[in-house]
Amino acid sequence: MAKLNPALDVRGLPTREQFFSRLRRRRPSNADDLDRELEARCVRELTVMMCDSSGFSRKTHDYGILQFLAVMTRCYDKLVPVVARHGGYTIAHGADNLLAVFPDPAHGVDAAAAMQRWLAAHNEGKHDREQFNLCIGLHHGKILRLKDDIYGDKVNVAAKIGEDLASKDEILVTGEAERLLPSRLKRRYARSVALGGKDFELYQVRWKK
Repeated sequence: MAKLNPALDVRGLPTREQFFSRLRRRRPSNADDLDRELEARCVRELTVMMCDSSGFSRKTHDYGILQFLAVMTRCYDKLVPVVARHGGYTIAHGADNLLAVFPDPAHGVDAAAAMQRWLAAHNEGKHDREQFNLCIGLHHGKILRLKDDIYGDKVNVAAKIGEDLASKDEILVTGEAERLLPSRLKRRYARSVALGGKDFELYQVRWKK
């Protein structure tokens, strides 16, 4: 029997509401047992992708929030299936972000590259108000996976990279993710950054053909 993709397998996972309902019952007397139960059910080793739009403030100022959100929505309607085609699961795409998980960094980087290539083709020849660009960050490791949400320091690092460190049209991955990438995926060392008191090596993925 084929092994289920851990990014897609939600069997036994609690919803956000169920999870926090359990946590509300956590007391010193039951903390150890409850923690073991929830960790056994919910901790998964996955690759986290955070995408953030580029130029949000400028474009909403120049063209209005409705114009920007309309373009963003049309693009995300095309990009969410790209995530799925590469074995990923979109956790959320609210505001101007997209958060997804993948079974490993190779699937995540393949999806990120495909998303950037789709956007490049979409944007070609269009007026600035009709263009949409992403900054993408990926990190890999153990996270708390719920049926409809994810938590953990790996999520926070991916979010920081995608939202604050990656530039327009850029894909950045941490050293933890880069070490698991096959040689076919071209990348180069970008820089070292400190996040949450820990140093991370960042690598830039070369996605343009």
